[in-house]
Amino acid sequence: MRPIGIALLAAVTASLPAAGQNASTEPQTARQALIEMFTGKGENDFTKHLPSAVLAALVRKGETPDTSLLFRVSGAVRGGLTTPGEKIETFDTGPNILVTEDDNSHERIEVAIEHDSLSAEDDEIELSVHLYKNGEPEALPVIPRLIFTLKQEKEIWRVTEVTVAAHVPLEDPDYLKGLRKQQDEMNESAAQGRVNMIAQAESNYAASHRDTGYVCSFQELYQNAEGQPNTDASPANYESNGYRFSLTGCTGKPATKYRLKAVPVDADADVKSFCVDESGALKSIPAVDSSKCFTQGQTLNVLKVQLSDGTPTD
Repeated sequence: MRPIGIALLAAVTASLPAAGQNASTEPQTARQALIEMFTGKGENDFTKHLPSAVLAALVRKGETPDTSLLFRVSGAVRGGLTTPGEKIETFDTGPNILVTEDDNSHERIEVAIEHDSLSAEDDEIELSVHLYKNGEPEALPVIPRLIFTLKQEKEIWRVTEVTVAAHVPLEDPDYLKGLRKQQDEMNESAAQGRVNMIAQAESNYAASHRDTGYVCSFQELYQNAEGQPNTDASPANYESNGYRFSLTGCTGKPATKYRLKAVPVDADADVKSFCVDESGALKSIPAVDSSKCFTQGQTLNVLKVQLSDGTPTD
């Protein structure tokens, strides 16, 4: 997915049909001026929609697109709006001014018109960006908005002010639900990665402590630089990122078995639990069925581990 800043830029640049598509002799609207500014092919399509004061200050006489910073910026903007596989559709009317769809990432960006306030000399256009993944809305920590103020100068609409705003609808249940979903997905991914790391640590420990084998103490598993138990580490279980990690089953000497589980602290959370044992089979199961992880969990992968005698498993 493109960064939000690029999505916002696309909102500005592709909001209406490009200049020349409409054969009407009607005067150019502020919206049409925006689209021409960012997608027009002419050398001056960008700069002519800037205030005269900006041009006087930033464009020197005799400068070309190769020598003027302003020209180079406009060229980079207009040349970097789309990515391979992306389709752009614009709308003259309706709630959305722009929709982009990426066939590769299955992402959709909708740029909505929050308001378009036209007065005698000014037009203020506010745009907001909404993201979708596989048809489902993707929550953003903030909903970005751009507000463009345009004024007519010598019968040409020119952008006189751009305001970047961040909208955070704290009373919107769908917005809050989306944020919660994103947080759960990040916690779930972190838990799976941590289980992999602990399983590898168990393998390494058993291989280097053949008289002990596996160990069910995080303090022993993560020894300090002197090879002593790390008192800063947790004992047999600890919590991190909404998950509780626990080690059990290290019986016998040497211990040839162990069990590691990562279970959500919130049992009702819509996330998965993870488990792995000395076989290296990493499994997952919905949190509500955490107790059945070893027997009914879905195998995600089989880790390359070593038994306490140093023999690698398949």
